[in-house]
Amino acid sequence: MATLLVLTLYFFAPSVILPVDDNSLLAVITIIFVLTYLLPIVSVLMLKVTNSISSIRLEDRKERLLPFSFITMWYGLASYFFISKPVFGMNFMVMFGSMTVTILLVTITTFFYKISAHSAGTAGLLAFLLVFHYKYLDSMLFIPLMIALVLHGLVCSSRLYLNSHSPAEVHLGSLLGFSVNFAAALLIL
Repeated sequence: MATLLVLTLYFFAPSVILPVDDNSLLAVITIIFVLTYLLPIVSVLMLKVTNSISSIRLEDRKERLLPFSFITMWYGLASYFFISKPVFGMNFMVMFGSMTVTILLVTITTFFYKISAHSAGTAGLLAFLLVFHYKYLDSMLFIPLMIALVLHGLVCSSRLYLNSHSPAEVHLGSLLGFSVNFAAALLIL
C-alpha cells in the first residue's frame, strides 16, 4: 500500500510529496517497494522454507507473530530512512511513521486476537487520501479516493470470501488502519 500511496500522490497531488519529482521518483519508489513489499514477502517465504510457519496464508494467529514482526521491522526501516532525511518533509515522516505504527499495532493485537492486516492497510490508504484531498486544495484525489474505497471493499470482501477472517476481524482491522492513519494525518499535518 505504501508504494500505491506514493504513486497516487505523485500523479494526483504532487505537492503532497515534494521534493519528489521526475528525477527522484524512480529511486524513491524503488526504496519504498523494496522495504515495504519485496522484503516482507521474502521474509515470509523464508519463514515458510525454514518451516517456521506452516503456510504463507498465516491462518493460525500464533504463526502470524513472527512474520508480522519482520514486516514491522521493514516498515520501521522505511520510516527511519524518511525520518532521517528531513529533505523529504513532514508528509513522508508522518505517512511512514503511522504506517509503521499500524503494522506494530496489528502485530501487538495478534498476541490476543487475529485481525485483518489487509483491511488495515487499505483503510490506511483510504484515510491518507481522504485527509490529503481536503488539506491540499490543488489535489485531484477525488477519483483515486473513490477507487481506494472500492479497493478497500474488494479487499475486505475477498478476506471474507476466502474465509481468511471473520467479519469482526475485517472490521477491527479496518477500524485500526483507518483511525491510526487518519488521526496521524489530520492531527500532525
